[in-house]
Amino acid sequence: MADTYSQKQPSEGRNYFLIFWSGALATIGGQLINPNLVLPFLYLALGAPTFFAGMLLPFVTGSRLIAEIFVSPFINRATRAKLAVYAPNLLTAAVLAAVALFATKLPSVLIVLLFLTTAMVLGLCQGITSLGTSQIYGISVPKAKRNRMVFAQATISGILAIIVVLVTRDLLSGDQPMQRHIVVLWCGVIAMFAAGVAFAGVRLLEEEQALLPEPKKKPKPMAELATGFKTGMTYPWYRKFLIARLIFVSVELAMPFYTIHAATLHMGTKHSLSYFVIGASLGMVIGSLLWGWLSNRVSVKPVMWLGCMIAAISALMALAFTFFGYAQNVWIYALVILLLSLGGNGVIYGRYLYLIQMSVEKERPYLVALGDVSAGLVGIVFAAILGAVAHLHDPITPIFALFVLNLIALVYALRLPPVKS
Repeated sequence: MADTYSQKQPSEGRNYFLIFWSGALATIGGQLINPNLVLPFLYLALGAPTFFAGMLLPFVTGSRLIAEIFVSPFINRATRAKLAVYAPNLLTAAVLAAVALFATKLPSVLIVLLFLTTAMVLGLCQGITSLGTSQIYGISVPKAKRNRMVFAQATISGILAIIVVLVTRDLLSGDQPMQRHIVVLWCGVIAMFAAGVAFAGVRLLEEEQALLPEPKKKPKPMAELATGFKTGMTYPWYRKFLIARLIFVSVELAMPFYTIHAATLHMGTKHSLSYFVIGASLGMVIGSLLWGWLSNRVSVKPVMWLGCMIAAISALMALAFTFFGYAQNVWIYALVILLLSLGGNGVIYGRYLYLIQMSVEKERPYLVALGDVSAGLVGIVFAAILGAVAHLHDPITPIFALFVLNLIALVYALRLPPVKS
């Protein structure tokens, strides 16, 4: 096979620049259109039913999983992999631009349908982009540089997202709550569009085609899940991990319920959404530094239980601040969002690396599929129950439930078997 790095390779010049900044822009856009925070907040700003605000993120994660299962067999050529990166970014920008332009003119029922549809499209686009990015990074970026690139993208993107929000927060305003916060969404649209355009300019060498895996028959999804269940249940460590993975949903899918609570307090507060995005982005930046260092110097296991503990602390702070009246301060609530973002980042990062380190390569895809599908189904039920409670009772009760569940997740994370050396 020809050595694809012997010539002027993508990692050494123009293509490396485009790949890096396309990924960075997409990450910035992901923060500014965050289905954990931004979409639920804007949805509630339109006066739509609270119940569906908590369902947006499960719709994103569910449709992303569907995309990854059914589209993966087709991402076997460099041209398709490239298309799978930039086209979904452009589609995401177009769909969210439509939301920004038309959402304020729709009745409540159509707003619900629009946001749920948008969440599904976002999930599908994220899943397809993830597949394409994995292929392109695998063939165009040397292994030694990949982790450093992803780490740098996360850190730089978080910082730039904060700068963008601070610079643009006064550009748009209006009488309606949605119009007071719409600038965040428009910035996300621009970032996703720029990410798509940047990656469209990437040029792949002909030799890279030979590095892509040969097309192979993809197992049927149900057969893959059955294999994962049969394989995983033979390992005591995986049985414990799967239980923990399901309880980790209380950390990974918690943000929309904090958003519901924050919206009841700060829907009319000027720049409130911008400050919450700053908090979430700062949590991502701190997490990319802290969790990366901890997993390399100590172990992956503390990353998970510390993430659960920080999430529980954020819930306790939200409850205490509400009781004593301090939650009315937008910056104090932004601190709660920051801690939840930091904790959630740790849980996601930690359980991903834990499974990689504990499993063998041949069995890993099946174990990942079983965990993702199981957590996705639990997440939908979890979000529906807490969304109903927030809608029918009050928005603070789900946070108390999350506090209890986060503590349980902490206990299960501590009880996981040590990582293989």
